[in-house]
Amino acid sequence: MDMFAPTYANLLESRQKACEASENACLEWDQERWNEEKASNMEKQQFEEVKLQKQMEFDEKQHTNKYKFEKEKWNRECELKEKQFQMDLTIAGLSSSRPIAELEHILTLINKK
Repeated sequence: MDMFAPTYANLLESRQKACEASENACLEWDQERWNEEKASNMEKQQFEEVKLQKQMEFDEKQHTNKYKFEKEKWNRECELKEKQFQMDLTIAGLSSSRPIAELEHILTLINKK
C-alpha cells in the first residue's frame, strides 16, 4: 500500500471541501499548494546547488593536494638520486670537482660493468 495514500486522500478531501465552499476558495487553495510546492522545489534546488559547490571545492582541494604530494614525491626522489650519485662518486674515489667530461667518461665505464 502506498504510504502517501492517506495523506493524499486527506488533501483531496480538503480541496473538495474548499471547492464546495466557493470557486474562489478552491482557486486560493490550489494557489497555496502551488506556492508551497514551488518553495519546496526552490529549497531543494538551493540545497543541490550548495551541495554541488561543496563537492567542486572538495574536488579542487583534492586535486591541489595530489599535485603537492606528487611534487614533493618528485623532489624527494631527485634528492635521493643526487645523494646516490654523490655516494657513487665517493665510492669510486671521485669528487664532484673533477671536470664533467672526465666524470661522464668514468660513469660510462661504470655503466659498462
